[in-house]
Amino acid sequence: MEKRKFTILVIDDDPGDIEILRRLLEEVMDLEMEFVAFNDSQSGCAEAIRCQADLIFLDYLLGMETGLEVFNEIRKGGCNVPVIMLTGHGSEEIAVEAMKAGVSDYLAKGRITSDSLRLVVSNALQKFEMQEKIKEQREALLDAERQRVMMESVGAACHHFAQPLTTMLSNLQMLAKDEGIEESDKRVMFQQCLGAAEMMRTILNKFQQVSEYRTRPYLADAKILDIGLGSHGNSSQSPEGKDETKA
Repeated sequence: MEKRKFTILVIDDDPGDIEILRRLLEEVMDLEMEFVAFNDSQSGCAEAIRCQADLIFLDYLLGMETGLEVFNEIRKGGCNVPVIMLTGHGSEEIAVEAMKAGVSDYLAKGRITSDSLRLVVSNALQKFEMQEKIKEQREALLDAERQRVMMESVGAACHHFAQPLTTMLSNLQMLAKDEGIEESDKRVMFQQCLGAAEMMRTILNKFQQVSEYRTRPYLADAKILDIGLGSHGNSSQSPEGKDETKA
């Protein structure tokens, strides 16, 4: 089975340290490795933002910039791959500051062994994989929530428009047939159609004015979006054609 090529990016202004790290990584990595190194922070940062690497090693001292400043630039650029900080002093303060900023781990130059490197790389990759899974689960939950809200909105629209549409359609169908309908009845039916149309306009305005997510019961095991039309939001007509809608 062919091994997947694993790309490691190193940003360090000391060529000697880069070579030591490369040799150690060749010992501990069980994947086909592509090793990419940059001596200056700007070129290294630009390469990191391309997000082509699987893991980044970043020196803390990089000329005029610190590794933390470069790290922040990388994150702002949208690259979220794990970053391991390298320091030549092994300062605990630097380590704490780096971890708080979001660096996966740190290694002190001159003290790196095959075992310590293998452990740090393994932990960084496992942590990143876990974070990605959590991110995917969160996105899935958000998508499910968006789908649910959409269905509740569609349900609310169907529920609120059903009665006025039924009133309009039944009256218009009867008027179209015109089978001996008295003139007074036609006027009542016309008023009912006007009332239903007005109710539909009110419902549309209510949908446009929805500013917070609220639901109310609908059927036995479902809910619909509450658009502020009261407990029913239905339009009923009196025999005289008067709108008796309860808001």
